[in-house]
Amino acid sequence: MKLFAKDSIHNDIDKPTAIALGNFDGVHIGHQKLIKEITDMSALHGYTSLVWSFETHPENILYDFIRVKSITTLDEKTQLLFALGVDTVYYEDFKSVREMSPMDFIKNILIDKFHAAVVVCGFNYSFGKDGTGDAVFLESCLGRYGVKTIIIPPIICGDVLVSSTFIRYLIENGRMEEASEFLGRNFFITFPVVSGHKLGRTLGTPTINQNFPKDHILPRKGVYAVRVNVGEKELYGISNVGTRPTVCSEGIINCETHILDFNGDLVGKNIRVSFCKRLRDEIKFCSIDELKRQIKLDIASARDYFSI
Repeated sequence: MKLFAKDSIHNDIDKPTAIALGNFDGVHIGHQKLIKEITDMSALHGYTSLVWSFETHPENILYDFIRVKSITTLDEKTQLLFALGVDTVYYEDFKSVREMSPMDFIKNILIDKFHAAVVVCGFNYSFGKDGTGDAVFLESCLGRYGVKTIIIPPIICGDVLVSSTFIRYLIENGRMEEASEFLGRNFFITFPVVSGHKLGRTLGTPTINQNFPKDHILPRKGVYAVRVNVGEKELYGISNVGTRPTVCSEGIINCETHILDFNGDLVGKNIRVSFCKRLRDEIKFCSIDELKRQIKLDIASARDYFSI
């Protein structure tokens, strides 16, 4: 269990709460509808707005391997939820509730532990042992306690149902501009910068290197136009996601970013890189000179994309 409060005032969850239920991976535009309901109700009635979710995706526990890769880390998810106005985020250990019946979950968790006054969930929400509880059952049972339930209908973008599953598909296929429509922002990573081989400096384009956690979604290999947040500044750059086949034989996929018009040491810092557009496939070049020429073209393409 992990409890995060926006500030010390919201560490106390003894007063009535407006609770949003779900996994919230990516905190996409569908999730944002749920969040708006609890923040609006909290502002109106003086409740504490609370997101109840899981520390680890339930399917990864049930199948005992990483079946569902995350779009956002736990810290990223928490910060995104706070930015939407949520007071408190509670991450449950799935193992501690997986055998709990739907009725026990409602009574023990929502009513007794969190003093729910309003509960919000998606139309396809399931809960309790073997997922036997659904949104309709939740509404029926909570009504007996005088608790209001708000069920959010399907959110459609274009002609596609908004879901974390479809967003993962878009990211894995490098379709970042489409992913942005579903997320309501660019897909980003916020990983620590690690020491690299400093090959970028020898090419005249110094880079920062970031490794993907094993449970994190991997964008399709290739070169991307990106935004990079360094402190309070938003800068621009190009990122290569892949194994750098021209200069490296380790075969490990990482994110290597050249930040335009920047020179500084960022090793050890958590840097946000936001993926805006995929520019090309990762290619193994015949020579270093050929690679250098292509990097110049990639930089030109990024400058053109950002109009800088």
